[in-house]
Amino acid sequence: MSVYYSEKIGLPKTDPQRWRLRVNELGRQYWDYIEEEDLENDPQTPYVQYLLKGDEFECPVPEKPHTAFESARNCADFLALIQDESGVFPCQYKGPMFMNIGYVVACYFTNTPIPDHVKTEMIRYIVNTAHPVDGGWGLHEWDKSTCFGTCMNYVVLRLLGLSKDNPVCTKARKVLHALGGALATPYWGKAWLSLLNVYKWEGVNPAPPEMWNLPYSLKIHPCRWWVHTRAIALPLSYVSSYKSQMPLTPLLKELRNEIFVQDFDTIDFSKHRNNVCGIDLYYPHTSLLDFANNFLVGYDKIRPTWLLKESNDAAYELIKKELANTEHLCIAPVNAAFNTIVAYLEEGPKSYNFKRLQDRFKDVIFHGPQGMTTMGTNGTQVWDTSFCLQYFFMAGLADLDEYEELIVRCFKFLIRSQFTTDTVDGSYRDKRLGCFPFSTKEQGYTVSDCTAEAIKAILMVRNHSKFAYLGDYIDEDLLKKGIDVLLSLQNVGSYHFGSFSTYESIRANPALEKINPAEVFGNIMVEYPYVECTDSSVLGLTYFREHWDYRRDDIDIAIERGVKFICEAQQEDGSWYGCWGVCFTYAGMFALEALASVGQYYETNEIVRKGCDFLVSKQMADGGWSESIKSCETHTYVRGKKSMVVQTSWVLIGLILAKYPDKEVIDRGVQLIMNRQKARGDFDFEAVEGIFNHSCGIEYPNYKFLFPIKALGLYSKEYEQ
Repeated sequence: MSVYYSEKIGLPKTDPQRWRLRVNELGRQYWDYIEEEDLENDPQTPYVQYLLKGDEFECPVPEKPHTAFESARNCADFLALIQDESGVFPCQYKGPMFMNIGYVVACYFTNTPIPDHVKTEMIRYIVNTAHPVDGGWGLHEWDKSTCFGTCMNYVVLRLLGLSKDNPVCTKARKVLHALGGALATPYWGKAWLSLLNVYKWEGVNPAPPEMWNLPYSLKIHPCRWWVHTRAIALPLSYVSSYKSQMPLTPLLKELRNEIFVQDFDTIDFSKHRNNVCGIDLYYPHTSLLDFANNFLVGYDKIRPTWLLKESNDAAYELIKKELANTEHLCIAPVNAAFNTIVAYLEEGPKSYNFKRLQDRFKDVIFHGPQGMTTMGTNGTQVWDTSFCLQYFFMAGLADLDEYEELIVRCFKFLIRSQFTTDTVDGSYRDKRLGCFPFSTKEQGYTVSDCTAEAIKAILMVRNHSKFAYLGDYIDEDLLKKGIDVLLSLQNVGSYHFGSFSTYESIRANPALEKINPAEVFGNIMVEYPYVECTDSSVLGLTYFREHWDYRRDDIDIAIERGVKFICEAQQEDGSWYGCWGVCFTYAGMFALEALASVGQYYETNEIVRKGCDFLVSKQMADGGWSESIKSCETHTYVRGKKSMVVQTSWVLIGLILAKYPDKEVIDRGVQLIMNRQKARGDFDFEAVEGIFNHSCGIEYPNYKFLFPIKALGLYSKEYEQ
């Protein structure tokens, strides 16, 4: 078992025996730290023991596999052990190092106590993810040290109770000062620090709330922006325009003296609105954005008080709609934290909205062996469960009786996760009835590829004679409504015709990227086309078309348009750039599978041939594949140092489905996967699998089970049977 840095320096930790993960039938999951006297009557589940790497976790050791199918089966047996009764596979969806600041600031600002066991484990996580050389933090767990990451995590550690004289803080403070101190932190960092009263709002570029009152017909209306961007801009416009800040405490006074390289009282913050450390600056300001910011700074000084209040009242009405549409979860933890502060300021600590937001804090903080952290969302429940169902059928495992319970659990969870209502009127949201989210139904946001993959998974169960008895669980009218919405999400306007984006179709001109204020992320102002989302949507629609005649002509057209976009998105070297996984490998797998679903294979299609040849050219000497997360940042294939099971599985899936003719290439990859498999059937985490906004890595812990099962199963069907 690994010895973490927190243990080497003697930081306290909680008793792992006392942790329990509570999961309900809708996939809501949160951690509970029980009293010692309750241990006997509330035993830990196997998956909790596995998640915490406890010695108590018992797993039968199967016979050593001699075939790909036996290897897939051993992995499936292990996966069944760590499934919750609800049907989901709980995991720590971690990686971004700018999430904890929101949770901690929201609690500190609103006088919400953070339990000691949470403080202890959150400190452990941050300490254990510090850069092993300089002691700072980056944008994500595997990043170089940046001003944003180091500043935010330093502040969090201090607010959680770590002494400024602790060696972790001493080392991090040195890094922070070398990077320019808190004055050089990007836009979001400046906003969090201003709420804490350790920075001044005049040093933050403005976000005027008046923009929410603009006519929606204007193409720059913020409700045309990408959902995550507008969800954060909404409460941020409220707190920044009101210049909200909490009272100065002794600890905050100390922080004022610690995070800057000069005396706080001597700083003219207004001169540092655009001061961003060069290491952080992934997306520099345009001259248009600087002009707009300068104009708005002047406007802020002359804006009538009545107009400010009227604008913020309108903004808060939109926030309340977000709370209603998401059962107070909000789309993700960043806007949830901002919304919590706004609700506290608007309605007070005893209000219904504030208390519900408080209760939802625990949905997004997740414990693991490194400690506890705020996840990217409240989980990956629907996404992982959809894949699990599909891959068990594709691998031939669904025919085996021992997996019936796992499949039924997954299936029923997906049925419960389908949206049965639309959003509140005036939310500026698309229809969602019949669709599916990424995580849970309560989170409330439709995602195109999640909808397509979930519908495909449900239909796989429906169409298998072994599971005919589950047919009554399916509301066919609701599935058709899901197809209706999925078809409506295809981009058929002026931008990227035929593609699918994530949550919505493209609502505004991508030129709005010229006013992207985030500095650390690119392509966030509007929805963009994604090869992976288009691939999954094509896969879902082609499978639906095989088994249903509903809207066949419309589906035929959508598939044709989607396939055309996929072909046009291929780069000259045969690759596809991936935006949600690392990177060309991930997108290549999806593209080849989508093309195979419409009968395009290596021997018959030049696009497929180029895609396969590109992937094969990257095979390593040991038979595997390895692509670095740096590919996502540089938009150029960067080979990793060591081959990886998940990426090798991605390539094999694409090659097998494309009917790549050189079996030796595929054999070598399969052998690598089998050699890496542990005796109990599982695989180790090797490298980060996911990415978002081109620059931030995030883990998908269940990928190391799901994709090897699919790759091994497909190989077995093609070559062993």
